[in-house]
Amino acid sequence: MRAEIPPRPSDRGSDRRGDAGGCRFVGRRRTGRRRHGEGEFVTVTKAVDTAASTQSPNWGALIAFIGDLRWEELPQRVRNHSALVLADLVASALPGRDAPTSRIAAEAAADLYAGDDALSWFDGTRLSTPGAAFANAVMANSLDFDDGHRLTKGHPGAIIIPAAVAVGQRVGCELSELMTAIVVGYEVGIRAGIVQHAHRPQYHSTGSWGAVGAAAAAAHLLRLTPEQTRHALGLAEYHAPISLIMRSVDDPQMTKDGIGWGAHVGVTSALLAQRGFTAVHPEFLTVGEFGTLRQSWAIEDVYVKPYPCCRWAQSAIAAALSVRREIEDARLIEQVEIRTFLAAAALSDRRPATTEEAQYNLIWPVSAALQHGRYDVADVLSGFDDAAVNAMADRTRVVVDSELTAAFPDLRRAEVVVTLADGTRVGSGLMEAFGEPGDAQWAAVVAAKVERHLGRALRSGNVEPPGVRLDALALDELLDALTYAADAAQRN
Repeated sequence: MRAEIPPRPSDRGSDRRGDAGGCRFVGRRRTGRRRHGEGEFVTVTKAVDTAASTQSPNWGALIAFIGDLRWEELPQRVRNHSALVLADLVASALPGRDAPTSRIAAEAAADLYAGDDALSWFDGTRLSTPGAAFANAVMANSLDFDDGHRLTKGHPGAIIIPAAVAVGQRVGCELSELMTAIVVGYEVGIRAGIVQHAHRPQYHSTGSWGAVGAAAAAAHLLRLTPEQTRHALGLAEYHAPISLIMRSVDDPQMTKDGIGWGAHVGVTSALLAQRGFTAVHPEFLTVGEFGTLRQSWAIEDVYVKPYPCCRWAQSAIAAALSVRREIEDARLIEQVEIRTFLAAAALSDRRPATTEEAQYNLIWPVSAALQHGRYDVADVLSGFDDAAVNAMADRTRVVVDSELTAAFPDLRRAEVVVTLADGTRVGSGLMEAFGEPGDAQWAAVVAAKVERHLGRALRSGNVEPPGVRLDALALDELLDALTYAADAAQRN
């Protein structure tokens, strides 16, 4: 049973944090033309003169950052953080080999995007650069275990890292250059995502802005000229998947966050620009602000996940596990109440039949955590017919809290309260899942994932990547290289 939940704001509305509703674009002028779209009339805008916009400070600062950034100039804390981000992504991706979406994407890439430039992480098949970026990005997000960013409400690592690795193998770069390209991708992609959320009324998927970050990382590795880089970014922005993520929340399918296509578009855009393919001027360059590049590092603002599911459900899972530790036997639980924010309550409440339905769910993972005292990869891949878990779900209701909703997405907290057979109530108190930016347990979340899913242990020390070239490595060697942080990294 669920409590009555207030209607969720529509994708076009302005109530969602991070959306701009009807706000006007900076540096754009309105025209009198109108067009029909999605049941209502919307004003069509016309971009400012691109020749003038390319002369803006944004253009020069961003393009110079993409082309000129070097590993040696990164602060040590950023080097260490980027190494842990990379280790977290591989530890999140490899368990996803067992997800059907990973197998389908890998098989399709081998059929449609054959080549010899890069490796499929699924089975070591050699693929074209865009094909490897696509297949590996799908696998990286297959369990929704990968990192994320609060203001973009998406997943930068699953797009940017597979794209950068594929291009890095193509050009035979060293690991330090790959790491630098990954930092470039995060810095550009996250900023592009923030601009998009601020200036577009609809909530688009990660692929819509992550493609820009992937193109930036690829442009760095391909050593594109400033003009080629501008066209790569323009192509990626123009052709990125404009998928509305709440559709996938309402009806969880393999489409998810548009991440595979975002990686493919980003890499392909850079390769096209290298050959002279031109694009309209990137809109985010006109409306965005990039003066903080080299001063603040967006990669430090990502969260990492302790559980394989949507971030919106993770605080409730943490709360459920906290309660479960106080209860000797799950059979004593008579009723469960989840108090959370509106976006989390909008997650599916039906019994899952697929891993995607389990990932975009709130009641089922909380019920599994209460029943088993854990929530891990095995729980999101199978066991959906577990009678005890489903019985627990039937005794669970969700309450939307207005204060928790108002705090979202800056804070994503939840509380779980259970009532036992004797009438005793056991509550978690308000909790937020570990792994948020600035959380003292951030590195520990990565360490636990690496040890559990890669069989390695983190130990402290500053990161200096080994001088290996990525083009001549077999799959196991490549994955070892990508997870070198598991043997050498710990954020200071």
